[in-house]
Amino acid sequence: MRHHILYLLLCLSALLRAQERLDSVSAVVIDAETTEPVPYVSVYVSLSRGTISNYDGEFSLLCLPTDVVRISCIGYQRVGYQAKELPDTIRLKPIASTLREITVVGTDDILYRVVRKMLKEAKKYKKAESNYFFRLSTQYPGTDELAEAFLSARSCVQMRDITFHSGNRGLLKENKIAGPDLKGLGRTNLHIFLRLAPVLAYYNDWDYAVVPSDIALSRRGKLYEVSTTSFREEDGTEITKIHVTGKPASASYTMLEGTLYIDREKCQLRRFDGRMRGLFLRIYDNARRRTTIDTVGYTMHVDYRHDHGYTEIDNMSGTILKEKVMLRYLLFNLGDKELTFSKSKRVEGNMLQTIDAVGYDSTLWDMADVVKRTKQEERVAFQGSNFRMKGKSHYDVAPSPQEVSTNRYLQDAIRRLKGNVMQLNRGLPQIERNTRRRRL
Repeated sequence: MRHHILYLLLCLSALLRAQERLDSVSAVVIDAETTEPVPYVSVYVSLSRGTISNYDGEFSLLCLPTDVVRISCIGYQRVGYQAKELPDTIRLKPIASTLREITVVGTDDILYRVVRKMLKEAKKYKKAESNYFFRLSTQYPGTDELAEAFLSARSCVQMRDITFHSGNRGLLKENKIAGPDLKGLGRTNLHIFLRLAPVLAYYNDWDYAVVPSDIALSRRGKLYEVSTTSFREEDGTEITKIHVTGKPASASYTMLEGTLYIDREKCQLRRFDGRMRGLFLRIYDNARRRTTIDTVGYTMHVDYRHDHGYTEIDNMSGTILKEKVMLRYLLFNLGDKELTFSKSKRVEGNMLQTIDAVGYDSTLWDMADVVKRTKQEERVAFQGSNFRMKGKSHYDVAPSPQEVSTNRYLQDAIRRLKGNVMQLNRGLPQIERNTRRRRL
């Protein structure tokens, strides 16, 4: 009789577990005061189950109805909901609106201690690796491209030794606009942006760049203006905000400016919002056989985590703008989620070629639906594209009349770009550097 009862209890337990299946919950995160979407907000149930909001503030996450979904973003009050009670719109209240900012002294000291600590971590944990989900979207007149991939990298302090394991690419063209695929964009050295950070332990491709940590290390620290404020989070944690801006005399340098958010007591870098000055786009016009060099706008955002005992890239995003061409990427740390890779290839000169080389492994996408696509990204994935994707779009992916009109307006721009090969460069253009050497 005891054996029969035990068997019935085991069957009942298995039945209850089967009924508690994972469901997808979705919402959009907005600023409670401005009603603007808040991108790249951390949304998680556990270290192995989480995501971030996309550029439009939207997210989706697989969880049990009884799971507590926690939403947090530095500078905002944290919130949590049971999955079954998650509202469609989550309004985050800015902390700065309720707590007085305090002027902080000793900027050099706190920044110096943070930088030295991170450099020691980079030396101790230089082989520590993390798995990431990566997405790159490219928009230029009449054409949209989308690439998604899974990669691993050494992630302490900054990204390095990037290795791709599976990739997926799609191309969507406006039929009414005749023009090339602008394959030159596929030849750019885009992976160098994943190696950029406000604290560089390994400079590699950024030898000519000046970053905020140079203030503490006196590498070229006199080129920056620095101001500091502070606020307290709900749990009492004091966050120091260090704002760094290039001085007028630094106009000829490639400089990373922005705001560092530092946990003052733990001496930990939590977040960085930045922009780069002096970044150049080199365009070789095949038809005219000449090279032109223009500046390009670049903004970036990095969140850090410390649950593994060191400063680790949690998520990273960036936007590159040049006239009507826009490239946008995001990188999301998969945490403790276990993944099995069937193929690997380390990126060298070209990131998109590496993604093509490793091929598409559908099992990874089955295991990790990590960051919700925006409407524009799903349009590339679902509407007449060669993107490998199953299921249906969450949006109406047909272009609006305004978007169609915009594409028509940009026909001249795509003709100008026809046949060009583009390369991103840091520091002064080679032509200008050679001119300066001759002058010296």
